[in-house]
Order: sequence, then structure tokens, then C-alpha cells
Amino acid sequence: MPLIILLLILSLPVVELAILIDIGGEIGALSTVGLCLLTAAVGLSIVRMQGMRVFQDMQSATRQGDAIGASLVHGFFLAIAGIFLFIPGFLTDFVGALLLIPPLRLGLGKLGMAQFVVRRGAGSHTRSSVIIEGEYWEENTRSDPGHELHHPAEDTDRREN
Repeated sequence: MPLIILLLILSLPVVELAILIDIGGEIGALSTVGLCLLTAAVGLSIVRMQGMRVFQDMQSATRQGDAIGASLVHGFFLAIAGIFLFIPGFLTDFVGALLLIPPLRLGLGKLGMAQFVVRRGAGSHTRSSVIIEGEYWEENTRSDPGHELHHPAEDTDRREN
């Protein structure tokens, strides 16, 4: 999986450049650059507005004592959308725009959590153990006449004197 992610990251600039050249050939270089800047500006402003709403939802949920898991998922994917929209190119703008759709963000969040739980659960094993609380006495192995058994706390009492 890490190799696939690395290959995707390394191939992204090549794919973006090919798309930019193709669109630039159709509508012109200046129009292509302008369109890239426009999509980045509009997308980032939408991310900012939705981000503020998510932040307000998190605050109100915290005040009411509700879970903020959905808001965290929205916030995480909005940050990813902002990164994709900031990167120049039409492919990243498209992915960033998709991440602006709230149901898609929740679906991706559930999918990601399911993968995390499955992977996390597969390797974790808990030991079943019984804990019995109580006190114990140590048998005195030193030749101390009159004290066959003593409590460990007595050792600290002797050291303090």
C-alpha cells in the first residue's frame, strides 16, 4: 500500500502537466492559467466557509456534550480538500471539489475508520487475567530472633529509626 501511494504522488505532477497542456491547447495558455487560479480561489473560499461551519458545529457539540466525530471527519477532509485545491491543476481541483461534498466526506470517513478498526483489531490481543487484591506477608529469612514473619512495611519503619 505505501508503494502505491508513493507511485500516485510521483505520477501526479506528470498527469497534471499532461492535462494542463491538453486544455491549454484547446482554450489557450492564459485562459488555462486563469481557470486554474479561479478554481483555486473559489475552492479555497468554499473550504473556508465550510470550515467555519464545521468549527461552529464542533463547539456546539462540545457545549452540549455530544460526540464530535463527524465534525472531525468533516474538518480533516476539508483540510485535504484545501490542499488539493491549492495545488495547481485540474485533477487536484476535481478531487478537492469532490471532497467539498459532505456526504462523500462522511462516507470516506466511515471507510477509513472501518479500515483502521479492521487493521487495528487484527493485531491486538488482550490477555484475560484475574487480579486479586490483598496484602501479603514475607517470611523472614534473616536470623532475627522473635520475628518469624513480618510485614514489608515494617522494613521502612526500621529504616526511619
